[in-house]
Parts: sequence; structure tokens; C-alpha cells
Amino acid sequence: MDQRILDNFLSLTRIPRKSHHEEAVSRFLYQWALEKGLSACRDQAGNVIVDKPASPGCENAPRTILQGHMDMVCVAEPGRDYDPLCDPIRVINNGETLTADGTSLGADDGAGVALAMTILEDPDAVHGPIRGIFTVDEEDGMAGATALDGAHLDAGYLINLDWEEFGSLCCSSAGSDMYSFRRDADWSSAEGLHAYALTLTGFEGGHSGAQIHLGRANAIRVAARILRAAANAGCSLRLASFQGGSAHNAIPSHAEAVVCLSPEQEDAFLAAARAETDLQLELCGATDPGAVVTLLKTDAASRALSAEMSRDVLDILTSVHDGVFTMSPAIEGLVESSANTGLCRLSETAFTFMVHQRSSQAEITHRMKADYLRLAGEFGFAMEVISSSPAWPVKPGSELVEICRKCFRGLTGREIRVEPIHAGLECGAFAEKNPALDIISIGPELRDIHSPKETLVLASLDECDGLVRAVLKDIAGK
Repeated sequence: MDQRILDNFLSLTRIPRKSHHEEAVSRFLYQWALEKGLSACRDQAGNVIVDKPASPGCENAPRTILQGHMDMVCVAEPGRDYDPLCDPIRVINNGETLTADGTSLGADDGAGVALAMTILEDPDAVHGPIRGIFTVDEEDGMAGATALDGAHLDAGYLINLDWEEFGSLCCSSAGSDMYSFRRDADWSSAEGLHAYALTLTGFEGGHSGAQIHLGRANAIRVAARILRAAANAGCSLRLASFQGGSAHNAIPSHAEAVVCLSPEQEDAFLAAARAETDLQLELCGATDPGAVVTLLKTDAASRALSAEMSRDVLDILTSVHDGVFTMSPAIEGLVESSANTGLCRLSETAFTFMVHQRSSQAEITHRMKADYLRLAGEFGFAMEVISSSPAWPVKPGSELVEICRKCFRGLTGREIRVEPIHAGLECGAFAEKNPALDIISIGPELRDIHSPKETLVLASLDECDGLVRAVLKDIAGK
């Protein structure tokens, strides 16, 4: 294990770097570059651009960009005392893998950033001119990549290091749109009503793009289905609280709600809710074997939403499309379009939830967006497009793909898989700004990203480092 890579990664885990809160890590990377004698700048968005001259004799090689994002998805186990804006990641190293103590690890994309840092600071690495680009806010809208001046993409090649499987090379990614739904809360007294707390924990969760095809249950949707079944049984339910999910691009692994109802309806409510709970747990038994649903009487609430708004909330949460929408007709097993209801919250002022929609086909995105707008109007919600990022199309005859294939074969004796992904990568924004750029995405072995189970396989860090160096050396000879 190259201790330099591990040290660089651990330095990132000590800096809280939730999306939209990357100022500290941005300044850290900028200062690190200057201390290493590298040329560096920060743009207005907070992106850090680092340049390193070519190795002696390799000055005429085309420039290669090493790129990763500095922010991370901050997810904690339910009940875990964790402030993502202040607390560092507590890393557990068992000699073979890195995990975190009850939270996501941030190897997505801290591992990629650490790999780039190590090559940029290494005087013995052989390469043509290289540039490190470290972007902000990849996980929550790709604002950093969108804001990046295209002049910084003046290069022949770009190696994105935001990939989670060593032995696989990504050659294309889906575009994505993020929608926010909002309806003002209409609170009124809940005096005289009984209250029940519905809690869902232990769902698998995971990445809402790369793992959406696994069919894992969405805890927000399951909670809404349980309560909607009770409402359909004739119970006049009123929501006193409802929240779930931890990130828009993570399949929700937990949700909780408090509902109020008249004492006369308790028996019917419990019968319908428990029957639906049994059904939902049966349906997700194969994909989410650790799922737990509890329904317990709780302290009376002082207020709750109207029965009408409560019903509209449950209806829209169970009506908006969630999960796989279409499969690719050209590539077997590839998801073409999908959506994830990733966050919901009933606050003092409103009920809000977010949908992260992905597709490699613009026409399908337009169709899904129109359906979301229709449902928002039907149930009294306002819908806003929070962010939109372009797809990264396949580049026919990519020279960089062939170089990476050759280098991987030479290092391992195996063939690297070349495949697209149904998830958004910043490569779409880079390809849009410079269509001539030859791009690939590779990375070390990560498991269960965007979850407290996130795991980085240490041996793969060295393997990926070796592959990137081999690719750079091959390019340097051109």
C-alpha cells in the first residue's frame, strides 16, 4: 500500500466537506498545491485547478487532466450523533478495507482526489503536462463542473477518477434533472386525536443511479404506502410529522412519520396499516432483508396537517414515478431512465420532497418532467427544477479507451470492461464544454457508496494508481 495515497485520503476525511460546504477543503487543496510547488488557482465556484509541467523529454505530449470532486454525500446511521458540517469522518482501517464509524466514508470521491494528489506531488511520475481539476458540488447538482471555465479543459485527454469498480472503465453516463416539490403547510389543532409513530429503518439504500436496477425499496415510498392504505380503508389521517432520506441521490434507507386520528378509527387504522406493512416487507424481503417497520402509539401531537393535505401528500408520494422507468433497447441490462424520491420533510412552513431523475435520452426526460408537473398541479404542489446536467455520450474510436485497455492488460493480464453507467458524471459537462476532449472514468473498488456501509478496498488504490501512471506514461510517449 502506497502510504502517500492513504495519507492524502485521510487528510480529506478530517475536513467536513458536505456538498455546498466545500470552502475549507477547497482552500486546503489550494494551499497543498502551493506548498508542493505546483501552480494553482481557485475559481469563484471554489473549484481548484492545479498544473504540473511535463517530465523532462515529455513536453510535447498532449495535456491530460486528472479530475475528481471534493464534496461527499454525508449519511449517518439513524440515531448516530454526527454533524456533517463540523465532524470529521472516523475512519476504520482493518488492513484490507477502509470504512467509517457509523457514517459514509467519503471515498466517493475522496479516493479519486487522493490518487490525483499523489501523482501531482510525485517528482518521479512520468507524464506529459498534467492538470488536476477538483470540483465542488458534484453530488448535489454538479454546480462546480457547470461553472468551470471551459478554458481549463484545454487538453487532449481527461481521466475522471469518480468510478467505483477497478477492472471497469466507464465510457458514457446519463444526464440528470433534480426537481423540488413544495406545498405550504396548513396546520390546525390536533386536540382530542390519538397519535401513532411509524418508523422505518434497516432498508438497504444505496446509490440512486448505479444501484437503482437492483430494485431496492424506497423507505419514503413504503411509509407513504402504509399510511395511504390506512387512509383508503376509511381512516381520516392527519400528518403531524413526516421525514425521510438523507440525500437526493441516495435511495432512502429510513423514514418516520407521526399521524393523528380519532380514537374511533384506531382499530381500522391499525388493521389496515399492519396488513400493508406485512405486504411491503414481503415485497422487499429479497432486496431489503434487514428492513424493520414499527408502528407504536405515541404522545399526542398539538397540531397536524388537514386531512385533505395529508391525503394529497400520501397520494403524490405514491404516484410520482420512482425506480427504473425504461431500460436501454441497445445495451442489455443498462437502465435508460429512472427516478429517485430521495428526501422529504414536513417543516414549520411546508412539506417538501425531491426527485432526482436520470436518463440518457432527452425525450424521455421531457416526458417524465411533464408527468411530474401534471402530478404537482393535481395535488397542489409547486415544482421547481433545481439543477440539470447533460449526458456524456459515447465517443466512437476513443484513443484514451484503447490506451487504458492496453495498460490494464499489461498490468493485470486481464481485459478491462468498457461500459456506460446510468448515473450522472461530471464528464457530461466537460464534454459539452470541449467536445474534442477524450474522456474516460476509472477508479478504485468502492462498495455501498452514499451509505454508512461505504467501503474502500485498499489494494485497489495501489492498482488504480498503477493504471493511471501507466496511462500517463503511454501518453507521454506520444
